[in-house]
Amino acid sequence: MLNEELKQKLYDTGFSYEESYGGCSQCVLGSIKTNLGNIGDDTFKAATALAGGIAASGNTCGACTGGLLALSSFLGRDFENFGTPEGLANKDKVTMIGRKLLERFEKEYGSFACSDIQKKLYGKSYKMYIPEEKAQFLANGGHGPNGCTQVVAKAAVWVGEILEEEGLLDK
Repeated sequence: MLNEELKQKLYDTGFSYEESYGGCSQCVLGSIKTNLGNIGDDTFKAATALAGGIAASGNTCGACTGGLLALSSFLGRDFENFGTPEGLANKDKVTMIGRKLLERFEKEYGSFACSDIQKKLYGKSYKMYIPEEKAQFLANGGHGPNGCTQVVAKAAVWVGEILEEEGLLDK
């Protein structure tokens, strides 16, 4: 079972990474990599432009996409099995596992869209690609204790819990 100490480490690491470095997708991945392993550097690097709801667009939350990448890193299909029955089975299974993460976002925030989560947290959404709006986001606590830091931290814990529920921590 994912003990409370490990959950707290996942939470604290994700929170700290988001507070210090930003980039919600990478911060979730970084927390999983630091505390559970199995996240390759290429996956971490590939998540760079997913922050702010995919290239700062406000679409799917970066903490959510980072979490989905983390889940896929434990069971997803690799290129070698792209068209094999095993690869196709893994694709289908990890898709259904990923739904569990989306459901947690919907339950907690009413959505897994970055702009909707921002509205819930800050009362409005920000266009992060506009420097003045990004500055306003930061001034209004974007990386503060009640901002995206806690979204990232919760997502890292949820990923750990889902990996455990699915028996994927042993792989």
